[in-house]
Amino acid sequence: MQIITLSPIGFGSNTYILTADNKTAVVIDPSQPRVKDALAKHGLKATHVLLTHGHFDHVGGIADLQANGAQVVCSVEEAKLVGTEADAFHLAGIPRVEYTVDKTLEDGETVQLSGIEIKAILTPGHTAGCACYLVKTDEGEVLFTGDTLFAGSIGRTDLPTGNLKTLRQSLKKLAALTEDYPIYPGHEESTTLFAEKKRNPFLRGV
Repeated sequence: MQIITLSPIGFGSNTYILTADNKTAVVIDPSQPRVKDALAKHGLKATHVLLTHGHFDHVGGIADLQANGAQVVCSVEEAKLVGTEADAFHLAGIPRVEYTVDKTLEDGETVQLSGIEIKAILTPGHTAGCACYLVKTDEGEVLFTGDTLFAGSIGRTDLPTGNLKTLRQSLKKLAALTEDYPIYPGHEESTTLFAEKKRNPFLRGV
């Protein structure tokens, strides 16, 4: 399986394009409209969009993908927040991007999307419905953490539906994982779970 990382130009989150067959793709957090150009460059068609959460800086490119047939997937709790002020578009002062959710995932649920095995780990706190995703690759599993866990830090909790106490409980869930998963976060550089257990002040001793 190939992971293509799109770092944001200007403001936005990291976008990840996953493909197992070099034809179809799962797009995690399509933050900007240019994701469609990246897909075309690699000869890929997005069959699914997988959201860690629905904040405005994670969904800027979602409408074009859904219009071209991609199904939108997120946690069952985050789906309840789509189209509400929990997306923080109003705080950014930009028009809301409209989309609908086609499929929801429960905590611990495993699905196959475009031939890729994905397990949802619900990690509320940054929003009430945030999720991380364990994705099986040829080399082992990797973890996409959205804005729950960053290299050396965590997501903010002062936006609508954010809650620091809840986020701390979610971090305990991640800290309890026993493998050193490569981590692909919503912002900044990649890291590993063991590195964060060692150096991240929010993950040590939780």
